[in-house]
Amino acid sequence: MKKILMIMVGLLVIVSASDLVFAQQIKIGYVNSDRILAEYDEAKEAQAKLDIEAKKLEDQYRGMLGKLDSLNRDFERQKMIMSESRRTTKENEINQLQQNIQKFQVDKMGPEGEIYRKQAELVGPVLEKIKAVIEKIGKENKYDYIFDTVAGNILYAEPVHDLTDKILYELKRSQ
Repeated sequence: MKKILMIMVGLLVIVSASDLVFAQQIKIGYVNSDRILAEYDEAKEAQAKLDIEAKKLEDQYRGMLGKLDSLNRDFERQKMIMSESRRTTKENEINQLQQNIQKFQVDKMGPEGEIYRKQAELVGPVLEKIKAVIEKIGKENKYDYIFDTVAGNILYAEPVHDLTDKILYELKRSQ
């Protein structure tokens, strides 16, 4: 009984040691993308330009909302003394401005809007440059994985650790 217990403990030590050796073979790093964007001059310049564009659009939007508010107040004050045709004209004008504001929101600030296109134009090349540097450092320093502490994403991984093909194979096989 004592021999079996000793053999079990010995096997446990060997398995633990082999796990420890395996764990030491994987090299993992991380970056803080917020800090990179805050400290990298090209990123700061691109963000400053984007902020200027966003401010312009926001000012336009606020101007349109102010005009709509003014039209609504004037209409509410004068609708009782307006002729039917004048009232209809003013209602149409207000409705048209509301539609223009909604269109402005979609065209300028929506998911496919001008501000997002501008962001891709200004910030996209900077992000690609950052990504290239992360990959370069990953390869040169033999990192297996590099994570982003802010987003929790893998920014770089040795292709040998990519399990996508195996997962797809198993999924297709199980159909």
